[in-house]
Amino acid sequence: MIRKILMGMTIATLTTASITATMASAALPTYGEEWQNAETTQQNISFIDLPSTHWAYNYIAEMVNRKVISGYPDSRFRPNNTITRAEFAKIMITASGITPKKVNYSSFSDIPATNWASPFVESVKDYMTGYRTADGKYIFNPSAPATREDVAIALVKLKGYDANRLPDQSTIEAMFKDYAGISESAKGYVALAVENGLVSGFQDETFRPQATITRAEATVMLWRAYQYGNDNKEIGGGQTTANPTPTTPSTPSPTTPDSSAPITPVDQPSASTPSAKFTVETLVGGSGAGDLDGPVRTAKINQIDSMVVDKSNNIYFLDSQTLKIRKFNSSNGTIETFKTINQDFNWNYKDADGKTKHYDYKDLTPLKLAYNPANGKLYLAARVFSGHSTATILYDITNSISVATFDVNHVGARYMDFIAFPDAENVMYGVTASHESNIFEGKLNQSQVEQVVSSTTYNAIDLTDYYGYAPVAAAHATANNLYVFGRSKMYDLQRFPVKVEKLAEYDGSRYDSVSAYNGKMYMTMADTVYEMAADGNMITFVNGSDLIYKDGAPIIQMKQLNLDTNGNVIFYDDNSKSIRRINL
Repeated sequence: MIRKILMGMTIATLTTASITATMASAALPTYGEEWQNAETTQQNISFIDLPSTHWAYNYIAEMVNRKVISGYPDSRFRPNNTITRAEFAKIMITASGITPKKVNYSSFSDIPATNWASPFVESVKDYMTGYRTADGKYIFNPSAPATREDVAIALVKLKGYDANRLPDQSTIEAMFKDYAGISESAKGYVALAVENGLVSGFQDETFRPQATITRAEATVMLWRAYQYGNDNKEIGGGQTTANPTPTTPSTPSPTTPDSSAPITPVDQPSASTPSAKFTVETLVGGSGAGDLDGPVRTAKINQIDSMVVDKSNNIYFLDSQTLKIRKFNSSNGTIETFKTINQDFNWNYKDADGKTKHYDYKDLTPLKLAYNPANGKLYLAARVFSGHSTATILYDITNSISVATFDVNHVGARYMDFIAFPDAENVMYGVTASHESNIFEGKLNQSQVEQVVSSTTYNAIDLTDYYGYAPVAAAHATANNLYVFGRSKMYDLQRFPVKVEKLAEYDGSRYDSVSAYNGKMYMTMADTVYEMAADGNMITFVNGSDLIYKDGAPIIQMKQLNLDTNGNVIFYDDNSKSIRRINL
């Protein structure tokens, strides 16, 4: 049957056939059925990495012989390679018989008209929609892996099923345990795909909407799309889906609390954002602990002890156990090892008496990462032993390794509480020693920092948590002030002359993470994010009840909180060993 179908697919565009009542009432596929029912006629192809015993051999052979998909010049098919959105666009166009469009301009800002994929992407833009970024650009994200959700939507549109007829989503809700992980806009299409026998999910009763598709799986799904379903095996109606535009929550200005009134407790914020729904997605990880670089869908994370986001939305994270700083490269969606703590971190310090003290990387304990937007540099704070002395060192790790500033005169840091940059040339940081908090200030020019205040001289700025635990703290520095949040208290440290004022205190509230962004503090408790202005007034920024999980995993705890340049919330989920994002 498929031979007749594929031979008839040379027509570029046909009208959409309606779905008959008989087909609509057809029995649903059983779990795993989408990978079954290959052609019984043995096909012959020769790829050195595709034996005839491979589960998808007959599907792939049929599609290769029909010139829908091809192998590589080195005689390999690479069936287990993840297929990108651009690659899937190409094979979908080839399978459907659409003639790729010759283009003089591109509809997507991330695909030039001269790019090899442009004709195919332009031809599928009615079936595989792009994304609207926060700055208004419309992108296709061609190098991102195609997901099962992507493919289901594309095949339903391509085959011309009537998306205006709302299917019964309760069926797939009951069928798939990870139903909540399917994007809201995709659920109707997935229901149609299941109803018409295109997909069926897995034996463990999951659909895995955000899972990537291999070349073998993509070939089989296309084969099935033209083997099963209604009789319209050609091109759909070509109705363009409106470009999605992300919503941005509006936040009312916090009210100034009455100085005579008690400070508002965190479980009763003074204001909250209007009701809005925000999607949560996994950027990398989620498939178990590991130390594996590569594409985000296969990369693994062991643990994250500190994390920062740069101005290009690259994410750097510290794994103290493996002594690595790793990087999520936002431009190509991969994880790479950015720096390994090795001999490059060795440092020789010559004191005032001319004596040299050697600090060896083998005695180094990494503490915290920091990113300075004023100079675009990345830093690592560490504690390093040498004999009976300890130094706190801030390394510049942007390119080669160098010492930016250091402290060899004071008690060594037990924890690095926060790191803040007033400008491109200065740094302020807080450390917790054995029983006290200290704040230091220095130049980023390989010089010694000086102590500004400590909890023994200013009791009001005590950031120490109950003994043995690192405080949840962050700070934002300006030319004249340092705003510090720690131990559920907000402080204003005036730099010249030194003066400390406690602005707010939220007793009994333990936060999971806190970060400074654009002059405000953001802290998390379970699945909720709060925002605190410089005056200490707190509001609810993102309510956990307003979250929609594209990745299907509810948030238990957010750690290593950051915000990217678009204002989206980036955090580490230790429960799933993943970096996730709340899209605002």
